[in-house]
Amino acid sequence: MAGKAAQGWLNRRTAAWAGYDVASSVYFGVAPAVLLPLYFRELMADFANPTAAWGALASGAILASGVAAVIAAALSARLSRLSLLNWATAGLVLSIAALAWPPHVSLIMAAAAYVAAQSFYFAATSIYESFLPDLLPQAWRQKLSGFGWAIGYVGGAFAILVLLRLVAGQDASPALLEDCFAVLAIISAAFFLIVLTLMKRSGFASLGDGVGTPHLSGVITVLGQWRKYPGLYLLLAGTMLVHLAISVVVTFTAPILATRFGQTLPELLWLLLLVHVISVPSTIAWNMLMTNWSRLLPMAILLSAWGFVLLLMAFGSGRFIPVVTVGVIGCCVGATASALRGFLAESVPPGSAPAFFALATVAGRVGAALGPALFALITTLEGQEAALMVILLLLCAGAALVLLHLVRQEVPMQPVRLKADG
Repeated sequence: MAGKAAQGWLNRRTAAWAGYDVASSVYFGVAPAVLLPLYFRELMADFANPTAAWGALASGAILASGVAAVIAAALSARLSRLSLLNWATAGLVLSIAALAWPPHVSLIMAAAAYVAAQSFYFAATSIYESFLPDLLPQAWRQKLSGFGWAIGYVGGAFAILVLLRLVAGQDASPALLEDCFAVLAIISAAFFLIVLTLMKRSGFASLGDGVGTPHLSGVITVLGQWRKYPGLYLLLAGTMLVHLAISVVVTFTAPILATRFGQTLPELLWLLLLVHVISVPSTIAWNMLMTNWSRLLPMAILLSAWGFVLLLMAFGSGRFIPVVTVGVIGCCVGATASALRGFLAESVPPGSAPAFFALATVAGRVGAALGPALFALITTLEGQEAALMVILLLLCAGAALVLLHLVRQEVPMQPVRLKADG
């Protein structure tokens, strides 16, 4: 503990941990928001409702990723978490490569590669995030979570800049989008190799399932403990509904902007770059507010901003709506996700981080799967505006649960000062 205090909350080990956010955003910060929706819109062009078909596929991929997170948590009781992270990361890179260089060019092959990429990404994420409680004292975890999420956008921004040069002056087509996936596979492989090497040299292989007792390694065991941790399950339920709404925004913003406002692939990439540029300072600023002032009011504002985005998607009109929409998304996407991750890291009981973070991933994935599926169903039956209003109501319910969790918490924690021995 004295060594941690002497180095502060940012040291060699925590910097290596945050570096994984940078590497993982090369895929997740770019592909699900723009490349994958446009790619499958092209492949599903002959379907009666390509938007609904894409929503169904996205839901299936998200559900599969929840199962992958549970499997990763179960394996973490028997294998080194760093080894699991290495294997899951390798699977992610290979899946991205399969989108770029499929053995057989077909919708089924592309869908399988997409499902695999999502599954490996979230399996890796649940393991990676479970290290957070082992790295720092409780009062500093929110700060590290926000820092990692903020600098993570650097990886996505770098990938977008490379892609902008690749797609300049070209219309979206399956062949061009496959070239984009090839670029992401190469950049991801390079970034992950560097970060995982740094994590190994920083001693992550020696980190077990956490410290203390009881040892809760399995998700089923953790579920059986729900009466002991009602606040945690309140947070998980709220997180699930919030992710449901965010998933709809991430999955359908690009198709809506492309069809309603005529945004081209380069224009969508520029808008996505704007999200990344705004997200870095906004995530840091919101994180500073939550670690040095209050959790409740900033989180309420962030969740309200997501409601505003859904209203813009439903009723917005005018040439500036795409910029306004992505601008608001940039102001709240990183801060919301890092805050929810930090709230969980502060609350997990000792020794149970892998299971609880896997459970959180499952809750988030279930919500994120229901979002696109529900949106696709209601859009087919009642129209797009009605679907977005239903999602808005579910967001309000999730926001209420998250804010209730914060109200139930003790007085917001203040940063602690730990003195080194001597």
